[in-house]
Amino acid sequence: MGMDAISCFMAGILFLSPGIAKTGLIHLSLAYSIGKSYGRVCIELLIYFEGQLEAKGEQVKKILIIAIIAAAFSIAGGLPSAAQIKVPIKVKGADSMWGRVRSLALLYMKDHPQVDITISANSLVDEGMKALIAGEADVAMASRKITAQESEAARVKGLQLDEHVVGYGGIVIITDRQNPVNALSIDQVRKIFTGEIVNWKDIDGKDQAITVFKAGGKHPGTLLFVENDILGGVPITKSAITLPDFPAIMKKVAETAGSIAYARMRDQFPGPAARTKPLKIRKDEHSLPVSASRATIADGTYLLRRPYYLYTAATAGKDVRSFVDFVVSQGWAEPKLTHQW
Repeated sequence: MGMDAISCFMAGILFLSPGIAKTGLIHLSLAYSIGKSYGRVCIELLIYFEGQLEAKGEQVKKILIIAIIAAAFSIAGGLPSAAQIKVPIKVKGADSMWGRVRSLALLYMKDHPQVDITISANSLVDEGMKALIAGEADVAMASRKITAQESEAARVKGLQLDEHVVGYGGIVIITDRQNPVNALSIDQVRKIFTGEIVNWKDIDGKDQAITVFKAGGKHPGTLLFVENDILGGVPITKSAITLPDFPAIMKKVAETAGSIAYARMRDQFPGPAARTKPLKIRKDEHSLPVSASRATIADGTYLLRRPYYLYTAATAGKDVRSFVDFVVSQGWAEPKLTHQW
């Protein structure tokens, strides 16, 4: 409701309120002073109502209140139209996807003003899937596939979930810059992280013990992907040192000779200023090693890549489906869209 309507409504209530004066003159005077800046129609209506009240008494008060409210909405342009009511879309899940999905959401809302998209920050895949299944979110962001437990929870609720692959991110294997080893095969990665290989000399490196670092509970989706998809369902060696997050891992690997860890593509900053060394990956000992890059991750020639998903209910509305289709169409190849909206 606009200022004209609000002022007219307040003026009318003040005019009709009992006990201010014995006659309607003070009512009308105060109402006029409130409403005079907000429209001639409001004032004319109040003058008319003053005459009606004097002529017919208190019995018309209810009718006049209804008339004032109707006039107020008329001045304001009526009740909100369907075009003015925004459709809320709630998105929750993997924090590693927050920046990209948020950027795309802002771009989408610029061309689709009828929706209001909220992206929850500092959340986990588990929380996003739980909220989706509970009906508390419209879209779940996942840096891994849905688990058997989550599928069962959805089935119990009679909910069918649709899976949408947005794109792929890379898992980079890093070591300290003094390590002479520059590449590993997939099999060597598995054996190092599961504890089968414990010295660099076994893969043509120095006679030096291997120190394995892994990320803690802040990045459960990445850990789950590494163990399930890279290590074949085998947990990381018990001797691995757990650090809280990837910045801590980058720092510790840089400081620790003979160390190794996994990180996400965006955590590893390439170039002369990098304090860690990303290792090239080859399919086997007869294959050429490939460096991680946006291009090699996108085309699949770099093998340690993981998909990013959006999950929705099969019964999701057209606005939710349209937004998800937009995100999928944009993909994951260009991660930085900040400032484009």
